[in-house]
Amino acid sequence: MQTQPPATPLTLIRQARVYAPEPLGSKDVLLGAGQILAVADNLSFHGNIPLIREVDARGLLLFPGLIDQHVHMAGGGGEGGFHYRTPEISLSHITTAGVTTLVGVLGTDGVTRSTRELLAKANGLEFEGVTTYIYCGAYQVPTRTITGTPRSDLVLIDKVIGVGEIAISDTRSSHPSEQDLAELASEARVGGLLAGKAGVLHLHVGDDDSKLSLLFDLLKRTELPREMFTPTHLNRNPDLLQDAIRYGQEGGFVDITSGIRPDAHDHISVKPSRAIRQLLDAGVHPSLITMSSDSNGSSPIFDDRGKLVAMGIGSIATLWEETRDTIVAEEVPIELAVAMVTKNVARVLKLHQKGRVRAGLAADLMLTNEQFEIQHVFAKGRQMVADGKPVVWGTFEHVAQVPGSPGAKEAAGVVDDDRGRHMIDPAPDDPDDFPSPQQRQRQRRRHYCC
Repeated sequence: MQTQPPATPLTLIRQARVYAPEPLGSKDVLLGAGQILAVADNLSFHGNIPLIREVDARGLLLFPGLIDQHVHMAGGGGEGGFHYRTPEISLSHITTAGVTTLVGVLGTDGVTRSTRELLAKANGLEFEGVTTYIYCGAYQVPTRTITGTPRSDLVLIDKVIGVGEIAISDTRSSHPSEQDLAELASEARVGGLLAGKAGVLHLHVGDDDSKLSLLFDLLKRTELPREMFTPTHLNRNPDLLQDAIRYGQEGGFVDITSGIRPDAHDHISVKPSRAIRQLLDAGVHPSLITMSSDSNGSSPIFDDRGKLVAMGIGSIATLWEETRDTIVAEEVPIELAVAMVTKNVARVLKLHQKGRVRAGLAADLMLTNEQFEIQHVFAKGRQMVADGKPVVWGTFEHVAQVPGSPGAKEAAGVVDDDRGRHMIDPAPDDPDDFPSPQQRQRQRRRHYCC
């Protein structure tokens, strides 16, 4: 079994060009206990300090770890049948994309997928090393919850920070009325107030001609604050992007989807980096623009008659790819482009410890070379990626290590002589309820379950 490298108490990153996301110049950054302990010109230590590890970051750029507010972490889809249900996301896919914090969503399928399943996946990824949250709900209204209402989910379940993704302007939605959406937004709002959370209503916006009209009408009729709504997929087509420009000009948050971009099957969407450039050129304030990936969600392409003609799957890697294109191709200043996937998202979701490089905040960092290629990633102070390669893996990422898999090898796990099968031992730092190896051996039992 491959073991994960132990975390050291202190890590010192030497002489990186720091974007916090505002440029700070060359700095040393000290990490410890999951936090940024110091950001300074030249840090030095006196006396014997054990277990301190140094990373030479000369020539590298250091950014806050990316925050992705729209990930189908437990899988999604199914619009082409059961075999189109998309897979769960793996830890190394997240970290090699520079993402250290992510928010899980369900999507179209609120039948074979559940909020409980999403919560379990979020807890698993948190244990493996990244920070996770979820939205309760799915496309439909009334929406899917764990405790019975969105309000109580927000109050009683720590990881629930909002409601979503609720579908509007989409043939796959339940076509909620203005009143339906107002009631759901009120649930999110009050639940957020009671729990001290963002309480956002995260809206999937589809291809229908109504675009953002339902949201505009709702805000005109109610006193609900505009900042609690986060409509996404706004680069889906040029007409929707024009509505997004108007919405941003009026002070609303606009979320571009990095996984929606023109390809061989999609000739309608606006490339995410280009959509950001258009928003800025139209006068939308940079602090109101965010971007998320829609990773692991299905990307169905339908013809004019509603027939499925192609199916893709979203990639979390697109989040940094499109951020890089925003900087390089669209010539948006580095600090503005990076804020759209770090600081701005943290502000929307009230994640006060995230999205910036500052002493006392979470030690979630990404380092790139001058070409903006990801080199190192730290999550909660632990190095997850080194020299562009993952050094920490999810529990079952290596299929050859899963007992009974076609690629299983003798080296995968421990051979159980009684069963004739390979077994995966727990990690060496897992809690042990037994006082000695001998007693542990006597207590061993094999329990079969589904």
